[in-house]
Amino acid sequence: MHDPLHDAKRLIHEKHLSDGLPEIAIGICLLTAAFLIGLQVVYRPGSLPYRVAALGMALIVAPMSGVMPWAIQGVRRRFFTARIGYVELKPLPWKLRTAAGAVALVVGAAMVWGVVRGSVPPRSWLLILEGICGGVLAVYCGRLRRYIAGGVLMAALGIFLGFSGVSLEMGSLILYGSMGALSLFSGLIVLVRFLHQPVAAVAE
Repeated sequence: MHDPLHDAKRLIHEKHLSDGLPEIAIGICLLTAAFLIGLQVVYRPGSLPYRVAALGMALIVAPMSGVMPWAIQGVRRRFFTARIGYVELKPLPWKLRTAAGAVALVVGAAMVWGVVRGSVPPRSWLLILEGICGGVLAVYCGRLRRYIAGGVLMAALGIFLGFSGVSLEMGSLILYGSMGALSLFSGLIVLVRFLHQPVAAVAE
C-alpha cells in the first residue's frame, strides 16, 4: 500500500544528503581518529604522545561527532538556504545515538585499557567489531547506494584486517584512514555536483 508519509520521509532524507556535507563531516571525524591512532603507531606504548592520542579519541573525536550535526546545519543556513530552503530535521533516534555511543565507548575503553594495562582484548574481534558496526551504521543512516557501498566495504575491510594479523593500532589506522578518505572524497564530489546544479533543479 502506498504510504505518502513514508515517501515524504524518504525525500527529506535524500535532500538531507544531497549536498555531501554529512559525508564530509564523517570523513573529517574518521581522518582525525586515524591521525590520533597514527601517533600510537609511530610512538612506543607508554610514551606521552601515545597516551595523549588514546585520550584524544575520547576527548576530541567523540565531541566532534556530536558537534558535526550542528556545524552542518550552520553551513546550510549560511550558504545553502537560498538554494534549497531549510528543513528542521528531527533528532537522530535514541537507539541510533545509543548504538553509535556504544561503539565509540568500546573502542575508546579498549585503547585506554591498552595504555593502562599494557594489553588489549583480542585485536581480531575488535577490528571486526569496528568494521561491522561502522558498516551497519553507514547503511542504516545513509540508505543510499553510496552509503550502502561504503558500509559493505567498511565491514569487509574490518573483517579482513581482523584476520590479517596486524596490530590493533595499525588495523584501526588503515580502517579509519581509508574509510575517512573515501567518505571525504565522496562528499566533496557530491558537493561539487550540488553547487553546479541550477538553483531551480536543486530546489525541486
